[in-house]
Amino acid sequence: MMRLLSLLALVACSQQKIGITRDEAADYNHAELVQAIDKFVASKKTPQAYSELAKQALVLRDGMDRSVGEEAELKLIVLALTPIESVKDKPMADQVAALALTVWPTLLAPEIEADEILFKRDPKAADLFPKGGEVARDYLRRLCGGPLAGDCKQVVPEYQGAVIAALAIHRATERARNAVADCMMCATEPGWHEAVRLWEQLDRDATSWIDDIERKADPANWPTAGIAGVADPGLPEAQINSTGEVVIAGRRSARHDRIEALRELRGENRALALHLRPELSLAQVKGVLADARKSGANKIAVIARAPQYPWERRVYWLAEKVGQRAANLRPTDSLQLLLHTVDHVASPGAVARVD
Repeated sequence: MMRLLSLLALVACSQQKIGITRDEAADYNHAELVQAIDKFVASKKTPQAYSELAKQALVLRDGMDRSVGEEAELKLIVLALTPIESVKDKPMADQVAALALTVWPTLLAPEIEADEILFKRDPKAADLFPKGGEVARDYLRRLCGGPLAGDCKQVVPEYQGAVIAALAIHRATERARNAVADCMMCATEPGWHEAVRLWEQLDRDATSWIDDIERKADPANWPTAGIAGVADPGLPEAQINSTGEVVIAGRRSARHDRIEALRELRGENRALALHLRPELSLAQVKGVLADARKSGANKIAVIARAPQYPWERRVYWLAEKVGQRAANLRPTDSLQLLLHTVDHVASPGAVARVD
């Protein structure tokens, strides 16, 4: 925190140090940029205040010369550290709520550059910013289905926030390095290089967990839904991993503790939803269902995914001795094969019988 306060002081003290000397007739929107930064600092440096600063910088960009454009780029990237750091230790859902519509769009966008006759901005860059009335969930889904499809289209919606957070940090780190390298006056102020180091640390932290998130977020981890699947009713949910452990909100319980873990998850609810991998054998599924029944659940759903983006969650109802029988299936056949068979012989919402 002290390093961030020092950086903010550096930005404030350097308002007149970076760039060239200009008179009032050739200000190139520098004074308005300084006022916008002062307003951000006075507004407690919140994510929303940063959003207002970034919007104002984009409005002023058309009148900037190269020097003011470089100054705007440098300071916006450095000042973004404060709202990012303020929520970095919170759950990802809280980070999405605070940053998705306020800070991440600016970090994901191309660098701020002054208008030049031969320079043409990418018209698609505007798609990186929220549309009017867009909420965070819809914004992230649109990004991953459009301008950032190469980075997160193969990520289910529950994990899109984490992937885009890591991407925003990585791009901000690159922009910070470039902005400081292009700033001749920054060589005598170690605080600018400290800002780069702070971004690099955030980037290293994200690199340490992003691969695991992307593996978890692959739609192939869920069965593919067909006609017999129905809308997800939002039940208490547990994952059964490849070793039979129960994973609930990231907490693992050994296989021999599975019944008690499911009972605790269920609470007063008599229905449960299970995240089972599609290649799980029917014999394994039957064992999981038996434990779910022993935990007190009388309705058990398995979570599946629509076969195309945005990988909408669907559920199938499963039972051991009642429901739609899938003929000619063996205990070694997969859960996905059972659901695929049920899709061909049953209507939506049918109970798939696991023999």
